[in-house]
Amino acid sequence: MSEVAQQLFQESPIAFGKDLRAGRYAKVYSTAPEVLRAITSLGLPPESSTSGAVTLLPSETVEALLSDRRRAELVQPFRLALLKLASQEAARLMASGEYERALPVALDAVKQGQVLFRPAPALQLFPLYLLAAQANLGLKRAKQCEDFLGLASWLALKEPAATTNVMHSQLSRLFGQLYALQGKHEDALQAFAEDVHFCALEYGPEDVRTSLGYYNLSKVFQAMADTDKCLACTDQVVQIWTAALCRLVLGEVPLVLQKTVKVNDDIPLGRMQLLEVVDMLQDISAIRSEALGSRHESVADTYLTSGLALAHVGDTKRGEEMLQKAMDTYSDTEKLLVTQQAIEAAKA
Repeated sequence: MSEVAQQLFQESPIAFGKDLRAGRYAKVYSTAPEVLRAITSLGLPPESSTSGAVTLLPSETVEALLSDRRRAELVQPFRLALLKLASQEAARLMASGEYERALPVALDAVKQGQVLFRPAPALQLFPLYLLAAQANLGLKRAKQCEDFLGLASWLALKEPAATTNVMHSQLSRLFGQLYALQGKHEDALQAFAEDVHFCALEYGPEDVRTSLGYYNLSKVFQAMADTDKCLACTDQVVQIWTAALCRLVLGEVPLVLQKTVKVNDDIPLGRMQLLEVVDMLQDISAIRSEALGSRHESVADTYLTSGLALAHVGDTKRGEEMLQKAMDTYSDTEKLLVTQQAIEAAKA
């Protein structure tokens, strides 16, 4: 409390504490282990050596304190900070597959945003509506997902000049996932094609961030039993990732791959996202094995690319296993050489 009093309100801890103890402002005492760990990690001193409890101030109390102490100019930044925290927490939970926990956080972020950006709906609500749509989609709540996507679409139509390619891509991707869930294959294809289009405009057609659109298209074609188009889309995904990961792991793109795609300088994805890429590649491996046979060269391509990704994130054992599977499957001499180089790089 002393830090809050001194740094935020330029007030003595004694006077500040007196106001709180007098019951003028709502507060909560917590002994929850996760709260105590968070306090310790922040380097904050304990309030008491005996109580073991921490005093928490609800957001409404902080806003009241700011207003009462003539620091009203800080209320809006405080609300924006809370909104950012809620959005980040919802995204984190969804990345872990915890959609049940993510949904109320995402809905709370929407409510906060609607208060912050009133009276007129603002484009700042766009990512909040997408968060809520994604959380509902993860729970297979199609109607609620569609409602939030409709709100986001309306904002994009209302302010077309301010709506970026990335925003269009995100919106189209979620619509595609919704339509795929509903079995509306033609609508899903249209939406995912729009996702690829806007990603290509922003990053290029052969960027790793565009590759997810090709993969989503392949899954819809698979559901429609259109094997040729499904495999053609997976070709794009694997070629993009093989070239990109060769540059990262081997330091260069081998000649055998340079004729396929143009490679960007980096992969703007973290470890968890790359592990999701490995899952995507393994699914493509299963699709190709079923359609072409487990000994087909294109199946070996997925082993090579998965091995490179695993080596890059530090999962050396699994990476070497995948690369060895590629060695055992390939018959192409040049690709065998690339795979051997990848094995040596993984061991280094």
